[in-house]
Amino acid sequence: MTIGARAAAVMIGIGILAGTADAEAPKMRLGEVLVIVPLEAAPPGGAQGAVFQADRGGRKGQYLLVTASAAKAASASREDRASEYRLLSPETTGTLPDVDVLGIHYIKVRPERAQAFEQFVGRTLHPAVANLRPDLRLLYYKAVAGPDAGNYIALFALTRESRDKYWPGGSDSDDLRAAFKPVHPLTTELSTYLVEGSALTDLKFAAAVFESRTWTDFVLVQPQ
Repeated sequence: MTIGARAAAVMIGIGILAGTADAEAPKMRLGEVLVIVPLEAAPPGGAQGAVFQADRGGRKGQYLLVTASAAKAASASREDRASEYRLLSPETTGTLPDVDVLGIHYIKVRPERAQAFEQFVGRTLHPAVANLRPDLRLLYYKAVAGPDAGNYIALFALTRESRDKYWPGGSDSDDLRAAFKPVHPLTTELSTYLVEGSALTDLKFAAAVFESRTWTDFVLVQPQ
């Protein structure tokens, strides 16, 4: 093999290895239980959970320590700032995904409509959006303990690749519009459960009503 051919082979090998490394980027498997601890600074090494940091939305720079393992979740939930979230109607979501981006929308449900909202999620929402796309899933959780108890989140379960695909540079893509168009009729009923003015309702947003005005994207920086 000539020197030039050997060099080309080396470069191809490096490219293959790089592609493999990208494909195997660390992710976190979501669970039916998520214990979430907000932090102002990155925790020390060896933290019991996955560490995420906000890079978009209203809480830029904030860290989250997130645990899905039942045993570790029990330990993490003893922290004063920890909130324990439970997936609504888990039987309607299918196998939960591996993610490295948590698009958390802090939705505001009308208290007198909370029970009906949870039934709506199980009956209609999760069957429609929990597997909207293989790389775009919308999951609803309720906080059952901790400072956020009684509140709900709509979790856009993403990877860095899928976020760049659906929201390149933070803007809606045609792929996102195509994904949400079939489920847009559900927003009429969804709106009846939400506090007025709490959701994005401008139709220029592809995921209008599914998205809250209060949201943050958290990116995985330290796997569990």
